[in-house]
Amino acid sequence: MIVHMFVADDISPAHEVETGTDSPVADVVPSPTVSTSARSYSWFTASWRFEVAATPANAVGRVRDVLNHLTADLAHLTRASDLSAILAQLELITRSVEAATVKVLARTEQADAFRDDGHGTLTGWARSIVKWSPSEASARSRTASAALAHPELVRRLDAGTLGVAQVRRLATLHANRRVRDELPIVVHTLADIAGALPYEDFNTAVLRWEQLADADGAHRHADVVHDSRDASVHPVGDTVYLDAHVGTAQGALIHEVFERYVEAELRHDIEVRDAAGLTTVSDLRRTAAQRRADALHAIFCSAAVGSSPAPEPVVNILIDADTYEAALVAMHNDERLPSLARRPDDIHRRRCETTSGLMLDPIDVATASLLGHVRRVVVSADGTVIDLGRKSRLFTGAAREAVWLRRRRCVWPSCSRLHCEVDHRIPWSEGGRTSPDNGDPLCAKHNRWKTRGYRTHMNPRTKAIEVTRPDGSTISPV
Repeated sequence: MIVHMFVADDISPAHEVETGTDSPVADVVPSPTVSTSARSYSWFTASWRFEVAATPANAVGRVRDVLNHLTADLAHLTRASDLSAILAQLELITRSVEAATVKVLARTEQADAFRDDGHGTLTGWARSIVKWSPSEASARSRTASAALAHPELVRRLDAGTLGVAQVRRLATLHANRRVRDELPIVVHTLADIAGALPYEDFNTAVLRWEQLADADGAHRHADVVHDSRDASVHPVGDTVYLDAHVGTAQGALIHEVFERYVEAELRHDIEVRDAAGLTTVSDLRRTAAQRRADALHAIFCSAAVGSSPAPEPVVNILIDADTYEAALVAMHNDERLPSLARRPDDIHRRRCETTSGLMLDPIDVATASLLGHVRRVVVSADGTVIDLGRKSRLFTGAAREAVWLRRRRCVWPSCSRLHCEVDHRIPWSEGGRTSPDNGDPLCAKHNRWKTRGYRTHMNPRTKAIEVTRPDGSTISPV
């Protein structure tokens, strides 16, 4: 029989050794020439069955010892810096464990070993061994398939420079057959973005590239969604249910108006709270869910009386010149849109979205431009708006709008508030200019936190906005 030797750090067979045909399944023993650490075992096996002489209980026990050591003094820790350091270490361990799991699944798929015991898919095989949910098993199986095509993803995951969620998101691109062939062009760039930006911004970049790489498919899907649009109001007993689904062309306007009304409801609650001399979020008289419901009711009330608090223009749409021209040519010639993302820098250069990050179909945007208003916007290499057209004066209200065109949501880590104030990176009192390259959107809460000594700045390498504490350390995720 053929005995295969596998190395734990490499999912490929190292070499083969002939044995007698009557030999039973070979016992698995650590190789004397390889370190017997938890991540460096070599072992022999036959018939594709894996048995390790060092029992799994021992390996699990060592891992538990490490985790217990990290968390032994939790009851005595009160400083955020100490707790965040432990959390960061646990996250790095989680990434390494996930990388090892993906390697096992990738080898199982590569060897077609999942068909043992009558299983037809890698996902089904994994769920027969580990009690993963269907979605979790599918996500890991997709990641294993992507790892075989792009081993760098697992290497970065194991090294801790990529998170689990980011790797799984990239794996969904590999699973999309319509963009799979073009993924090798940008996978390194996307992995760099994933390691540098918050997940929400990274996901926006992924959505942007996916739509542009399959522009024609995205356009046809947008048509299907638009044709199937629906809305209804259902009174059921003492409750009224509203259900609706529309395409992004209509949804961009709906989303923008809704967010403005929600923001108005929040400002009203804050004014009432402040007038009463209160200060905490729990002192607001309505929950976020209640404010959203009241905002929807206010929209209908405004429509009933023919008024609206939202000034024009309601929606700002960003589209780069090349994408806009390609859409116009396709419309004129009645042709399909070609792929609009052929180079890695297209991720940064191409745009077809609202300022809040909602991806739009280039054909829809080109059509809307023929009916609405178009304004020229000039941006620098790092995405800073430096010219808003003929009517712009950057030291007036246009300066704030220029910052919003670059980013609408609060730049504070983990904050996603949409409607923000624009604050100076370098304070005005210290000579900071009122210009787009010295401004960042901050929600009212985090704008106040800046007065405590916090600063914002743009990382020159990643172009990401970072926040530094008064002691000079950066609020930076692993």
